[in-house]
Amino acid sequence: MKKRPRGVLLLADGRFFKGDLIGYLEETGRLGEVIFNTSMSGYQEVITDPSYYRQFVCFTYPSIGNYGVNDEDNESHKPWLEGIIIRHYHERPSNHRAKYTLEDFLLKHRLPALCEVDTRALVRHIREKGAQQAGLFYLSEDPYEDDKLLEMYLKKVQEAPPMEGSDLTQGFDGHMANEFVKARLAQLGKDPSQMYRVAVLDFGIKYSILENLLQHDIYPTVFAGSKPILENPHFQIKNFDGFFFSNGPGDPAAVSTGIENIRLLAQTGKPCFGICLGHQLLALALGGKTYKMKFGHHGANQPVKATHRARVIITSQNHGFAVDEASTDFLLQTQARETNPNDNTSEGFLIFNKDKKILSVQYHPEAAPGPHDGRVVFAEFAHMLRESRV
Repeated sequence: MKKRPRGVLLLADGRFFKGDLIGYLEETGRLGEVIFNTSMSGYQEVITDPSYYRQFVCFTYPSIGNYGVNDEDNESHKPWLEGIIIRHYHERPSNHRAKYTLEDFLLKHRLPALCEVDTRALVRHIREKGAQQAGLFYLSEDPYEDDKLLEMYLKKVQEAPPMEGSDLTQGFDGHMANEFVKARLAQLGKDPSQMYRVAVLDFGIKYSILENLLQHDIYPTVFAGSKPILENPHFQIKNFDGFFFSNGPGDPAAVSTGIENIRLLAQTGKPCFGICLGHQLLALALGGKTYKMKFGHHGANQPVKATHRARVIITSQNHGFAVDEASTDFLLQTQARETNPNDNTSEGFLIFNKDKKILSVQYHPEAAPGPHDGRVVFAEFAHMLRESRV
């Protein structure tokens, strides 16, 4: 095994974790929020999920890279996170779908990974102290220099902007998402004129969400979610059967233009569907509140209890903010709610009356990675579109 440069993940509270670096890291290092993900597979999907923008992801599963990387499982056109933290990196993947090693992929996209880290200790620390700002840096070859470097790096980490108050949705304009839709339509051989037309507000959408909409005969046209939607010359409310609000990164309360866009579209009475950040923005647009969670839900085994389904489903989730259940006065007692049995956090709601038709979920029904229990909500949205046409 070739000798790798030494690196360190330094947290804002002073705790640090040393390891070996692979991929690409700038000499100045990188800054972001450190969180952990408990999924046992799907590292390629996590790395390319825009919801992880400006975050370091620590994988709790100890073996990463063992099945390589392929061209089909990306969730966007590039990675968005700041880096990954792993226990053991497999240099030689063993899977018939593998086209590259994980290290090749990291080098191509100029992304770092810190390996040989005690990830169990890091996760226990995050669970106790909470997700926080961190930095990934080089260490010198001389261990006696480490203390001086850590002292210098700590100041940079502590001065980094926190996730609270950060609107990270400005860079998503819908262009690459529309290119994906165009390519998949051609591959599927579907006729857009025979599908429900839905306007999608892009706050950092995953390709697998678009794939699931297409599979349910929903033709999505994607627009920038953080630009005034009514000022877009290509957007007219009358041209769409409904509206979809995507997942994405950052603090939902800071996405002021997106909230106003959703408020306007929800008032049309046409079906609306929000996922993850889109769910939080919908709640804010309707008068609710959100808050920062201690360490969030990031993994593929979160239970969700839905009153209108009379069952519990296991879901994939990725969020560090949540809707304050106590602030959902806009929901009548007779309207459906979804909650997490583990901590009673809000997982979604359903409003269907003459004024509003809204389906909103905190979890990721498309999974990627994760179980497919939640995919039922795409069928429910298609049913709302069909009922609204009648």
